[in-house]
Amino acid sequence: FLSDGLIRFNLTTRRWDYDVKSILTKEIPLSVVQYMKSQMDKLPQSYRLVLKLASCLGHHFDYATFLKAKVRSDYDLDIVLPHVCQIGFLHELAPRKYMWAHDNVRQAAYELIPENMRESFHLLIGTRILMNTPEDELDTAIFDILGHMNKGIRLIQTNEQRYEIARINLMAGESCIKTSSFHSAADYFTTGIKLLPGDCWACEYKLTVRLHEAAQDAVFATGDFPKLRLLNSRVITNAKTFDDKLHSYNNLIRYSVSLGQADQAISNCKSILRELEEPIDDNENIFHDFMTVKKMLGQYSGQDILALPRMTDTRKLAAMEFLQSVLSAGINSSDPRVTFITVIRLVKNSLEYGLCDVSAFTFASFGSILVHGHEHLIDYEGGFFYCNLALQILNLLEANRFKARVFTIVYGFVNIWRNPFQASLDNLLEGYNAGCVNGDMEYAYWCLQSYSGLALYTGQGLSMLQNNMRTYVKRAMNYKQMGAALGIVPFLYAVLELTGDASKEDIYNTFFNTTADVLFQQLKSQNDVRACMLILNNRKFTCILKGDVCGAVEAYELSLTGFRTVTIRTMPYIMNVFADGLIALSCARMHGEDEERWTTIAEGVIETMKTWKDLSKWNFANKLYLLEAEYDFLKRKETALEKYEASISAARSHRFIHEEGLAFSLCGQCHLAQGRTADAQQNFVQAKKCYKRWGAHSLVQQMDTIGLNIA
Repeated sequence: FLSDGLIRFNLTTRRWDYDVKSILTKEIPLSVVQYMKSQMDKLPQSYRLVLKLASCLGHHFDYATFLKAKVRSDYDLDIVLPHVCQIGFLHELAPRKYMWAHDNVRQAAYELIPENMRESFHLLIGTRILMNTPEDELDTAIFDILGHMNKGIRLIQTNEQRYEIARINLMAGESCIKTSSFHSAADYFTTGIKLLPGDCWACEYKLTVRLHEAAQDAVFATGDFPKLRLLNSRVITNAKTFDDKLHSYNNLIRYSVSLGQADQAISNCKSILRELEEPIDDNENIFHDFMTVKKMLGQYSGQDILALPRMTDTRKLAAMEFLQSVLSAGINSSDPRVTFITVIRLVKNSLEYGLCDVSAFTFASFGSILVHGHEHLIDYEGGFFYCNLALQILNLLEANRFKARVFTIVYGFVNIWRNPFQASLDNLLEGYNAGCVNGDMEYAYWCLQSYSGLALYTGQGLSMLQNNMRTYVKRAMNYKQMGAALGIVPFLYAVLELTGDASKEDIYNTFFNTTADVLFQQLKSQNDVRACMLILNNRKFTCILKGDVCGAVEAYELSLTGFRTVTIRTMPYIMNVFADGLIALSCARMHGEDEERWTTIAEGVIETMKTWKDLSKWNFANKLYLLEAEYDFLKRKETALEKYEASISAARSHRFIHEEGLAFSLCGQCHLAQGRTADAQQNFVQAKKCYKRWGAHSLVQQMDTIGLNIA
């Protein structure tokens, strides 16, 4: 109104004068944006064109980009831009660096472009920037170019143009992959595929295959499995050669593994390996082949293996990829022999044909077999040696895409038998991050699952664990890593039991819309031994801590029914053995008809723990001393209290706060059984302090209740 003279200040009367009649007839914009647009409409055409172009370049832009995008040359930009800044629509932040005064101002300028012309306007800008960008600058400008071109895809008419823009989308997607921006990469690859004409498989075969392969990798990383299956089937149907289908076959197998379809994945791998002249014979003599490979390895020092040439045979390289896929699936296979057969083949190929990225995973897996294999094959020192060698190969070859896999095995499966449990925690998180960066979501979440178990069983703060584990499960489910989600939730359930929050929320219902018991039966019917045992192991663990012997025995007996032996001795396995020993000793002290059975079980666990203590006193000493204390308590030996004290001291020194609390609690029960009420009370008080530091509020309340009952 001021600019139109409808409101003015009268200097004579020193009052504002109003032209009420004109104001009433004045058309007032409905919004700020519309008002700003009405003001811009009054500017010269060259000014309006500059505003339109600038509105498409983003909230910030520079002079050089504007020149590249400039669609007409009949105006002097050095005159128009400063004038636009003087008006106040733009601000010059630095020499030739501009920003809009407000988002509404930019929106008003954008609305100067007729809606039916916006697609063509963006397409023209993108084309101009592409034409005016030197090739060596294309990597940095490509996203701006496609930001415009992809908005005008509908207007692209010729196949030549469609192929050209599809190539640019491929370049942009590959740049995103380098920075682990998988969602953005998937969008660019998908856009590139949409641009391909109907005859693309005949006219631009290599581009078409590459776009589909790259898109599969990106959508696998984002967990978009329906799109993965669609892209996968297109390549398998249309690719001209078997070799051109290999990448898609590999993604199909990874997809099956992620869904827990291990046997299907292995079956598909075997078919492809036959085509690659690398057949897996189910009737192979595993022991003979294993000893042959071990003898071969005995001829090489670690440095000899590191000095091996690089594998160059393309067929062998492809076979190595599929063999390692078999290895990934073998963990949950109904046939445990397949893991041994595959590792043996991978080692042979590495020694005979040279090292490749898969070799790092190969030697880590061989080390794992030496630690977790048949009792006659166990060689802990050999396992540690080859896992260390795997880390060296990983660094030597810069095989970062296998980092999550190698770290899962080295720090989750093997090093826990020698190094302090706590030492693996940061490495497993590093493995998770590496998996996310490289798109290996399967093993990224294996690292998180191993971390979750180690963090719980080493007495890390429960409050922090609860928050972290919730996040881990949500992320795993978002990326369709259901095996990892099923593996982490039992740990989270144990945390909630210990913090006293389990009564407030059924965590299985929260994430899976079912109960723990129903899910357990479903998993058992699917022969998912790993998931079932995690549920039972954590149930035993919490029952032991809470003194619920009946619940612990129920879980123990259930674990003996209908499951094949699980030989992977990871942290849950270790804690399972420890819990079984404590359960057996608690039951034996009841002096029932089955006392001999329970005593025999306990004695076996104690002998096992002695062997483990020789491997790592840090990890196993306090556990052994506690089992021995409980055994002496059973046998009414005077040395029981001495063993309890030793367990408490070792747990404290080795930072197992939860097991220090457990040792105090069980020592208190020993004192109480022998009528030493004051000593019992003192131990329960110390147990309460440990549990409080751990964040186990339900155990704190339990110690209070026991204290009141004996006061």
